Amino acid sequence: MRVLDGFRIGPAFAEDRTGTFHKAVQTRLNRPVTLKILTAEVRDDARARELFLEERGIVSGLEHPNVLLTLAVGEVDGLPYVVTESIADATLEDALGAEELPSETTAVAIATGIARALDYLGKRGLIYKNLRPGNILLPRPAAPKLLTFRNVRAVAEAPRFRTAPVQSGAYCAPELVRDDLGPVTIKANVYALGGILYHMLAGAPPVDGSSAEARAAHAAGRLRALKDVRPFLRDRAYATVGRLLSHDPAARPGPAEAVAMLEEYANDPLVTNPLRTRRKKRRR
Repeated sequence: MRVLDGFRIGPAFAEDRTGTFHKAVQTRLNRPVTLKILTAEVRDDARARELFLEERGIVSGLEHPNVLLTLAVGEVDGLPYVVTESIADATLEDALGAEELPSETTAVAIATGIARALDYLGKRGLIYKNLRPGNILLPRPAAPKLLTFRNVRAVAEAPRFRTAPVQSGAYCAPELVRDDLGPVTIKANVYALGGILYHMLAGAPPVDGSSAEARAAHAAGRLRALKDVRPFLRDRAYATVGRLLSHDPAARPGPAEAVAMLEEYANDPLVTNPLRTRRKKRRR
């Protein structure tokens, strides 16, 4: 493997359209990190290089406690690279696959961190392309971090999300399917956040079926009411999830209002005894 000053580079563990991901160690701090480098196979592909540099330029300017931090950028052997915090942590998807779901307080804390990240992105004219549990790292139980590379884009690119469906169907905002609901904005991310909070509280997303079926259900407003799935939660839980999942984007809060709502929820004196739910084991 090529040598990069200040880093000890390990084996590749993933790749996408433009680059290869490697586990690495920042030697000065003995800290695990992740390196993404343009693949040699597309070295002379002008479009691939352009995409890599464009994406790198976006993520390298982000600095927020709930967004994966970029540590270094550069070029080695003619190949551009970017170094971020480690992405080897467990994800929210892993947590949702466990037998015991996150407690109510943990779920709200995770949702609050995500909302803060969305507010940060929105104020910079950015939008998250595919907000789903698998793209949310949990280095600590209630301290989420959004994966950035390939996911953070300029809001001006959001209309393309309709023609090339990128948002997971389980959390897809109606306006990503129906153009009669207005333009795609950061509020589409707020809707996905509502779907994720619903999933954390209920143990499943608000719609069933394939990605296409789920998108159609969101577009039509055919969601399972959280109260039908979890009838003993607080009214605040139903109201908060309901606002975040408002079918009409105009009725949906923006990220800053979502942060305020979730902080108020977290600080509610009644939210003192976490509600825990164990999954029922399926009979074989």
